[in-house]
Amino acid sequence: MLVDDDKHSREGYQIYLSGKGFRVHSFEGGADALAFAALESPDLVVLDLGLPDVDGWEVARRLKSNAHTRDIPIIAFSGRSLQHEQVSALRAGCDVHLTKPCPPDRLLGAIQKLLGLDAPSGSTDAAPDPY
Repeated sequence: MLVDDDKHSREGYQIYLSGKGFRVHSFEGGADALAFAALESPDLVVLDLGLPDVDGWEVARRLKSNAHTRDIPIIAFSGRSLQHEQVSALRAGCDVHLTKPCPPDRLLGAIQKLLGLDAPSGSTDAAPDPY
């Protein structure tokens, strides 16, 4: 699941990840994402922290406080790389914090690592350390 209020960013990552074989459900806001997650329990969430309705920190807290969704890995996306923002994201329940703009291959590397997927041998798509 991909949640980002920036249409171009959301569509770009969705196209890239779909091309890598992932089924991506994308949402502009936190409320719609929470409703979807409660029904579908996605394998992973890529979550913009600066959402206009329910912000990413609150989405992460709600996902992690729900028995049905608490084990879903969350990658936080933020335009700010300040350490306190990264710490806040991790405290809210995010597993990884990536700064936007994020190269698609770095996002892919983080997804593969969190899902326990091996990158194809010889692949240059997976960053060696997505954190």
